[in-house]
Amino acid sequence: MTRRALAETIARAQILGHVGPGEIDNYIEHGLAHLAAANPIHNSRWCDLGSGGGLPGLVVAVERPDLEVTLLDRSAARTEFLEEAIRDIGVVGKVEVVRADATDVAHDPLHRSRYHGVFSRSFAAPSVTAECAAALLSLGGHLVVSEPPESMAERWPTEQVQSLGLSAASVIEGPPRFVIMKLLEVPELTVPRKWAQIIKNPVF
Repeated sequence: MTRRALAETIARAQILGHVGPGEIDNYIEHGLAHLAAANPIHNSRWCDLGSGGGLPGLVVAVERPDLEVTLLDRSAARTEFLEEAIRDIGVVGKVEVVRADATDVAHDPLHRSRYHGVFSRSFAAPSVTAECAAALLSLGGHLVVSEPPESMAERWPTEQVQSLGLSAASVIEGPPRFVIMKLLEVPELTVPRKWAQIIKNPVF
């Protein structure tokens, strides 16, 4: 029943414009692949960065009820939808919906350096994603990013990624394609910067 409710929920997200066009089953399969790439340890805490219509966060919540999952998005419409969605698919309890800007949440003691892992799918440019995620991850945590199939290694330049405390990106070719980075060093307290600074002067 939960998997059926998940499919119905993603279909509703699509109608509302929170998820793009395409087959619902393909979105679920992609979410499952994202989860497999992350391979979370039992009872760990994960953030879906820019959750949108709940991909992959809702898929993760259904498949791994042992995990604590935070669905983070700054849109009121999307977070209201996500609040309804977690009730509809029966994952209330270990799933939290947070309406806020990622650059602000990453400085909140309730979220900074608190996550074993961060999922990212279509959140922002690589440099923005890396800067926000690095501050959310606990030491040793992993950022797992869904990548376009034609993406190149230059999207995640090693020296600049490492300047944020992350390891060089490792690639799961798939399809679907993912990159994974591990937090090796806690970033400076100034990370992440405000959106205007990030956009004006990206790390890479």
